[in-house]
Amino acid sequence: MPLSQQDADIIISALRTGTVPDRGLHHYAVGLEKEFEVLREDLHAVKGGRSRIKGIRGAYGSGKTFVVSRLAEDAWDANFVVSKVTLNRDGSSLAALERLYQGIMQNLRMRGTDGGALPALLDRWIERAEEYAVEVRGIDEDDENALREAVTVRMNELLGEVAREKPAFAAALSAYARAHITGDYELKRTVVGWLMADPNTSARTIPGVKGKVERTEVLTYLRVLVGIIRSLDRSGLVVILDELDEMRKLPSDGRAKAWANLRDLADQVGNGFPGLYLVLAGTPEVYSGMRGFKDLPPLAQRFEDSTLDTSHPNLRGPQLPLPRFGEAQLEQVMARLRDIWEVATGLSSRLDPNFGPYLARGWARKLGDMAPRIAIREYVSVLDRVRDYPDFDPYSSYQFTVPAADLRDEEKDVSVAEEDVF
Repeated sequence: MPLSQQDADIIISALRTGTVPDRGLHHYAVGLEKEFEVLREDLHAVKGGRSRIKGIRGAYGSGKTFVVSRLAEDAWDANFVVSKVTLNRDGSSLAALERLYQGIMQNLRMRGTDGGALPALLDRWIERAEEYAVEVRGIDEDDENALREAVTVRMNELLGEVAREKPAFAAALSAYARAHITGDYELKRTVVGWLMADPNTSARTIPGVKGKVERTEVLTYLRVLVGIIRSLDRSGLVVILDELDEMRKLPSDGRAKAWANLRDLADQVGNGFPGLYLVLAGTPEVYSGMRGFKDLPPLAQRFEDSTLDTSHPNLRGPQLPLPRFGEAQLEQVMARLRDIWEVATGLSSRLDPNFGPYLARGWARKLGDMAPRIAIREYVSVLDRVRDYPDFDPYSSYQFTVPAADLRDEEKDVSVAEEDVF
């Protein structure tokens, strides 16, 4: 599909700030064809009713966030619902399943939405129940009380054992259905907040619901969510947990909880969680280093793969190792970004085409494998400045320096002095 001016502008605007765009990543992706083929195979299997778990393994600068962001795009194209959660110690954390659940629910997205997809999914699910009540059971759609009762019965039929084992969850969905039918939007918002485990939402106004979502209920509720998604003729749910390394920074007790919870989640997926694709993204230290999975041998064993240390790793194993993103690949990206910039601005850049490779070499020598994020941001900045200042000569004016505040910790660790770049 040709690149639109709108998508080009979204890409360039994101790259100006050093972030990964939320669409159009294939327009400047370089390499990784085999890796994306494996991920698409997994999506196909999950769409067919299987469950999958994959650990994306890559050093800082290898493009993990880019890979999982493009995977999200592919998943949306394949009619999946996607939740991409950036893990951190103080927010969405594996150490507290209810907080992880909250992050998953808050970040649900479908193609064409910016997040917050849960209400849309619930609305469509209830509308399906209404259609069943009217068309199959012959309920008068103008009889509000009868329709509400029939929808509740149908929902409980679809929920099966969950309606009996987790009555609060069933009651919340029933309250949402009643609010949907009667147009009580305030109650709908309250129910959605409770279903998302929002700590600021009280269950007091939800009939039949007490307390809050507990950690012991999280996996059951996720299973129900996936069932609802698939009942709406969608392919399933992709949950992406990015920045897994953040869990290594937890205190020992928090880290132990995080890895134990991840093991439980992995066991659920391994034992059959139809329609769920769980994707993790972390550095090699997470999978095989200190303070990582090695802290919990059963978890480490689940992700072990002896081929990772060879020149021909098994891409279809439990981990998907990403190759280093070198200078040659960075030069190719620069060339593509110039084209994207020209589509975004509607202008032809007067920048010397050889400056892209020059910039790639300089940042690769300064930051090594950590170079891509900074180099790409800087290249877009140069394209902008060449446009705005006719007297700007990047070869004589450009400095291979950025404020220390713009560098991540891992980039600071490898940075070399300006005079040592060339």
